[in-house]
Amino acid sequence: MLLQIYPLANKSPSSISSPINCCVHDLFLLDRGEWFKQLSCRGDFVCISAWPTDFSSTITGTWEVSIDERIHHVLWYQNRVSGPLARGGGEVAPGGFVAGMTHIAAQVFNILVRKALAGHPLTDDVRNVMTVNGITESQLQSAVNERLTALGRTEEVQPLPSETPRPAQGNCLIIPLLGRWSSIRLLNTMSAPSMLLDVQEALRFPPMRDLDAPLAAAAGWGGSGGMVFLKFDIYDIVIAENALDIPSVLGQIDPAKRPRVNDDVFRFMSDWYGCPVALCCFSDFERGESKPLGFAFEPLYPQTLVVYTFEGHDGKSPDPSRIVRLDHTIFVGSYLTPAQYCGHIQYTDDIAADLKPYLLDHAMGLRVEQPMENGDFVFQTKAVRSGHFEGVRGLPPNAPAGVTRQWHSITRPLAYV
Repeated sequence: MLLQIYPLANKSPSSISSPINCCVHDLFLLDRGEWFKQLSCRGDFVCISAWPTDFSSTITGTWEVSIDERIHHVLWYQNRVSGPLARGGGEVAPGGFVAGMTHIAAQVFNILVRKALAGHPLTDDVRNVMTVNGITESQLQSAVNERLTALGRTEEVQPLPSETPRPAQGNCLIIPLLGRWSSIRLLNTMSAPSMLLDVQEALRFPPMRDLDAPLAAAAGWGGSGGMVFLKFDIYDIVIAENALDIPSVLGQIDPAKRPRVNDDVFRFMSDWYGCPVALCCFSDFERGESKPLGFAFEPLYPQTLVVYTFEGHDGKSPDPSRIVRLDHTIFVGSYLTPAQYCGHIQYTDDIAADLKPYLLDHAMGLRVEQPMENGDFVFQTKAVRSGHFEGVRGLPPNAPAGVTRQWHSITRPLAYV
């Protein structure tokens, strides 16, 4: 199973209505003379996971709205999740790919097939890599046998090993929401499954020219701060005012969705972000595209709009010096931004009345698919209000002084369609 954690903004537990979401993941890839090299892949929001998973095509952003004459930041997140078990025991397709296999796992799979054909044995390290990427020995041997037969080496074909399916495994992702605890609201997006796809569509670059569900019920769990439990879509969600309280309630999570989490991760969230945390748990048998996740809150730092993309996905605290490869649509907006500087959003869903106040009909953003230093995207609210889109790779507000930064940033060079 997989689990997601997010620090949250300020509102009383009874005001929360739905969950939020994020991503990250660690992989092992063969690299020239080395057998395997651990790589940082992709993530979204603050994405910190206890176990590897593949979050791809993430759509995430933060915008500013006015609710009852009070400024709220609304954090949005959606992606496709596929962990080691999300692919189950998929059939081996011609060419050796497993049906439903992620792009990165397919790369690993093909490397393993080539190594097996060259006579390399299945060591414990190789088996660990296979486990991380959801590849079974029978799937690998089936692909190897297919290649051996095609090469006329039929005497080397081996019988397929019998395997017992491995039980579901817990995991977790973490996202900070820098708002006041008493203002946190988890938004019910069941009526709008396509809303972030509509945002993504509004942010497309123009074509290049040629040279010529019902609201979840909440329950308090005690602890040194506020604690709330919610169910939404595929998620079981714990929202804690103090991140350090999370480990004490993990035993109360549904066993099918319960992760094993390094306590250092929660200590990092508490020390670096200093805000509430949402822990979103789901089974790694559940995959595909979940409903959009949205949290609204009165911000602790209204002068900035933060899109949480700090990655850590090996069960340890994230490394701010790490270079990570993004696969995200990043967006921001404000109800005060002039529409002529934005992409116009045409929602295709019949939006529920209680969700509409938290939506904008325009936003600024772009697709980001490049290596960058680890961190969050920080936008100045004043600049966003004036129609300027520039996000700097920054660190959480309580990060230790002296951390070296390259100050990577993103801007949008082209107009909207």
